[in-house]
Amino acid sequence: MQFDAGLIGDAAALAKEHEAVLSRLPATIQAFILVELKKWPTLFAPEQRYQRVLLEQLARFSSADLLQAGAAITRIENEAGCNTIARGDPARFQDQAQALLRRQRLVAAWREAVDGFFRDIDPAVEARLYPAEAPRRLVVQIYGREIAVQPEKLWSRFTGSGIRIPLKLERTQETEAFLGALFGGRNAGRGEPALFAAARDHAGFGPLDAWIVESHQALDALWDEHGEPARTVTALSYDRLRGYRTDLARALYAKVLSGVESPQAFAAYARTLKITPEDGALAGAGDVVHTFVRDVLLTGNGTLFVNNTFVEWSAAQALRRAQPRLLVARFGVRDKFRPFTSLVLFSQPRPSDRAPAVPDPAGSFIDVEQLSYYIWLNAEKSAAYRGRTLYLFLAEGADQMLAIRSDRPAARDAVAPASLADVCATMLDWLAIPAAGMPGQVIAPLAAV
Repeated sequence: MQFDAGLIGDAAALAKEHEAVLSRLPATIQAFILVELKKWPTLFAPEQRYQRVLLEQLARFSSADLLQAGAAITRIENEAGCNTIARGDPARFQDQAQALLRRQRLVAAWREAVDGFFRDIDPAVEARLYPAEAPRRLVVQIYGREIAVQPEKLWSRFTGSGIRIPLKLERTQETEAFLGALFGGRNAGRGEPALFAAARDHAGFGPLDAWIVESHQALDALWDEHGEPARTVTALSYDRLRGYRTDLARALYAKVLSGVESPQAFAAYARTLKITPEDGALAGAGDVVHTFVRDVLLTGNGTLFVNNTFVEWSAAQALRRAQPRLLVARFGVRDKFRPFTSLVLFSQPRPSDRAPAVPDPAGSFIDVEQLSYYIWLNAEKSAAYRGRTLYLFLAEGADQMLAIRSDRPAARDAVAPASLADVCATMLDWLAIPAAGMPGQVIAPLAAV
């Protein structure tokens, strides 16, 4: 029996073109690909390209070689009894196959076999997707001014990596002045940061090429009432999504109260929710971004309730899925965690049960030191970023910056102090964007050439 994925449009045409290849894959791999193709309208362009190139690469195998490549997976599937499951809907098959693998305690062996299958294929796929001449990328992480930064512990997880660059802040310690100087100020009369405008006007960046993800709205405030962030970037703000988060939590809580059959059924229900964020909650909005935000809030551990966790997971997922050339993540102060009774998932506490929120600057620093490291790790896992990315770490008001070039080892020589205008010039240079008359000099160890 064949899978019935219900594909339409480009996804259906792609599956039809590679029907013979799909039929020779292990059932769990075939189901995985079909489930991804089912999501086609809500996949970002890099995800769609990956599926195309993956199938094209698999089509280069002879029938015998393809069967041999998946032999270990097929053997484990049969041992678990997956070959007895009716094919039909590939998502349902996935759930049933995973249940059998868990029951037979074969999940670890299956995952190892799947990893081996893709380990042999991914290098060729990645070489086609990300050739040596692919454009450079930039990831900027910023700690908000209110976070209680401990200078002696700042970016401690990166000890021995990158280069610490002294900064000349010159009356730019406060958030608005700091961010304004870092991103080149506003273009006269256009109400938008000069760096992002230059990326659009001189390098052809679309909204999905540049992302900002933040806990509050300080980055969003770089655009004044005359600016249009949606024309320049995809912008996600935990604060701006407050109403959407509340509506989503209420819908999930109502489902919990009405009863759910299983965690899988609850997850399937959550994926069907069509709650629309209110006007202005998203910049760079569209169905693909709406679905992305919903999935971030549903699949990230704590993303519905903790602002900096939302920033970390959103950034990591954007790097994995949308693969922007420029991503800026800004962490802020989170509130102190409350007793467990006030954190019951999705519940709506009575007014009498609501304790006032209390900021936790010290705890926020501990958190974001780990979360910023996770974002870097996730980027470096991806062939899109490995060996072609400049990572900048800044803390508003702190007189140093950490810079890591993924294309060369850490620099050991001391570097002269740099201004935020110099940092902006360096970012433009790295992305091969003309500076368009903006001040600042490229920081020598970070020069693109």
